[in-house]
Amino acid sequence: MSWYSKIYVFVREYRAKNPILGYLLHLGLYTMLIIQFCGIGYAYSTYTYLTCGYWLKSYIQATIYLIIYNSLLILMLWSLLMTICTPVSRIPKEYYVTPEIDQKLKEITPKMGERYCPDQSNQDQIREQSKILDDFALEHGLTFVEMDSHNRLRYCYQCSLIKPDRSHHCSSCGFCVVKFDHHCPWINKCVSYRNYKYFLLYLFYGTVYLVFELITSLEVLVRFGLSDDRIRDLDDFIPVAVSIVIHIAFSYYPLGELLIYHARLIWDNETTCEQAKPPLIRGDLHASYNITPYRNYRSVFGWGLWAFPVPTFVSDGCHFNIRYSDNYDGERFEVVLQEKATQESRRSSRKQQLENNNNNINNINNNNNILPTNAPVASAPAAAAPIPVPASNGGGNNNVQQQQPQQRNSQMDRTKSK
Repeated sequence: MSWYSKIYVFVREYRAKNPILGYLLHLGLYTMLIIQFCGIGYAYSTYTYLTCGYWLKSYIQATIYLIIYNSLLILMLWSLLMTICTPVSRIPKEYYVTPEIDQKLKEITPKMGERYCPDQSNQDQIREQSKILDDFALEHGLTFVEMDSHNRLRYCYQCSLIKPDRSHHCSSCGFCVVKFDHHCPWINKCVSYRNYKYFLLYLFYGTVYLVFELITSLEVLVRFGLSDDRIRDLDDFIPVAVSIVIHIAFSYYPLGELLIYHARLIWDNETTCEQAKPPLIRGDLHASYNITPYRNYRSVFGWGLWAFPVPTFVSDGCHFNIRYSDNYDGERFEVVLQEKATQESRRSSRKQQLENNNNNINNINNNNNILPTNAPVASAPAAAAPIPVPASNGGGNNNVQQQQPQQRNSQMDRTKSK
């Protein structure tokens, strides 16, 4: 457990006993996030009013700088707000076991103090635990590819659920999270499946924002060095100099370093948690989630709009495609992405609609060809032929009803002729 996880656990336990003081401590967890907003406000004021408003002498240059600067600032803040406002990806309720099953598992699992230790189970206990978990998964139609070190389904004794693939228990949040990456103290938020894209965009736009402001602010150093009255300009130079120092520090750590780190993780389709402890895939110990670099990035950034912090999910967060080793000849698991399934559903729907329309037209034509035995063919002019109507409008029934008066009239004509 990390140092900040211990702080979160302490605050959560203290808040359960003392709600008022515990809530104040909970608000204190947002300190690092508040510092970021204060730093952004300070940088905005110094860059807008001093760098562009005082030191830059060209209005065109200052205008171009401000347009780029504000665009990056909006994208960065948008990504940050989406990261912290998106709810944490909780485990779907179908993965939770019943209290009876949870009690059975806990009765046959060793315990040290208040903590259950399934890794210390003997062979009989492991066999019985596996049977209980497998039966529950089979009964509820749940599919898993990840196993623990004893070839059992991964069970959380704190949340009483079977963990979906790539899901883990977050000790800082106190519950299991879908595709858990890490709990970030900088934003006081758990980075997981639903906000991972927004978090990466925040790192990217934050790094570009800091680098752009840093490079364009270096001109202030040159102008101050060439100034004839440095004492007069000192008051307008010190805030910019402080901002430059801050930008130099934060453009690499934590934003720049984290951006490079997570770019490498996505390239291999790993999470922070999985890099520390690689997942065990059922049947193939050499299998992984690393498909191809493009598909790895697409699994995070979605079907499109990669540059914008909007939801573009292509999976449910609980099932992922596997790259099996070349010599593996066992059962393989494959996920149909949401976009692909939607396209196939649309094609199937269009195909079914065309077939219905064709069948309806054929029915209409067959009904038009039904004439009385003694009726002359010339009595039905071409202009009187019914217009084909789609099946959804009930065209076939209307055409049949339109033909009935024609049959009665022809019968009356035959009666008169007799």
